[in-house]
Amino acid sequence: KQWYQRRVRAPTQRPDGTWRAAKYVKEGYIPQDEIDSYRSKGKKFADDAKAMGVVGYNGPKPVISSQGRPTNADIEAGSKPTKMTKNQKKRQKKKEKKNADEFEIEEVTEHVTEKVAELKVDESKPVDVEKKKKALLKKLRAINDLQAK
Repeated sequence: KQWYQRRVRAPTQRPDGTWRAAKYVKEGYIPQDEIDSYRSKGKKFADDAKAMGVVGYNGPKPVISSQGRPTNADIEAGSKPTKMTKNQKKRQKKKEKKNADEFEIEEVTEHVTEKVAELKVDESKPVDVEKKKKALLKKLRAINDLQAK
């Protein structure tokens, strides 16, 4: 029975809760999910080159993240600030301008709300509802005439 137990893969549960039946497998079988994806020689060489760092640099080696770049912690740990590129400078100026614009907008809105609060509605003049109604009906007639044409 010992050979029989080695060649049976245990039943597994699917995500929906149902069970897969036990399967007979060859000895040494590795499920497809556990096999690493194929990496070409060029990809392996490129990854190894990234891990080595710059040729001739003897300083501390940065820890490379899964994306192939130094992590934020590594950047913060480095004491030397790096020079900003042209695009980084542009982005920085854009951010500063946007923040300044937002501040100006806030100032203007505060000013406008103060002015509106100061204004008082003159309720002494009665609103002529009939005149407004007549003007709106005239506009509706004009629209209907245009649509008819």
